[in-house]
Amino acid sequence: GQRATAEVLMDEMGWTMDKFSLPAELKAAEQSQALCDGNIDAFFYTVGHPSGAIKEATTSCDSVIVSVNNEATKKLVADNPYYREAVIPGGMYRGSDDDVTTFGVAATFFSSTEVSEDVVYEVVKAVFENFDSFKRLHPAFANLKKEEMVSDALSAPLHPGAAKYYKEAGLID
Repeated sequence: GQRATAEVLMDEMGWTMDKFSLPAELKAAEQSQALCDGNIDAFFYTVGHPSGAIKEATTSCDSVIVSVNNEATKKLVADNPYYREAVIPGGMYRGSDDDVTTFGVAATFFSSTEVSEDVVYEVVKAVFENFDSFKRLHPAFANLKKEEMVSDALSAPLHPGAAKYYKEAGLID
């Protein structure tokens, strides 16, 4: 999750924890308050946007979103199919009038191998056959494309139930 992504980025940038005066590991729900209280100077958070936690941090105190767009992030995106460049649209959060370029992890829907093929098939079918409704469930889903969802950023093998639906729908061979 959050820590692993931060560690990968720090490693790519040649940073170690001793670069920080007092590194802390806080729960997502604690980060905004800690920033606004002056207990931390910054926090790292990978999340779909808009995010309530980011909105809290940008409206509760004088804070800004920092662009994370450099050679290290470009290399991580190029070398790892599960990382993506991301743009947080300008105006989404207070203090960020312009687009903010960053990177993040592509969202992936996981299931245990213990879940039956039929159950996963029905869940995938329900999402894909009601795709427009699904995309309206959260603004972060707005740019999803079926073709990319079945092949891009896969960090685990496809569940047989998902593969069955994708084949029937003509999305994979």
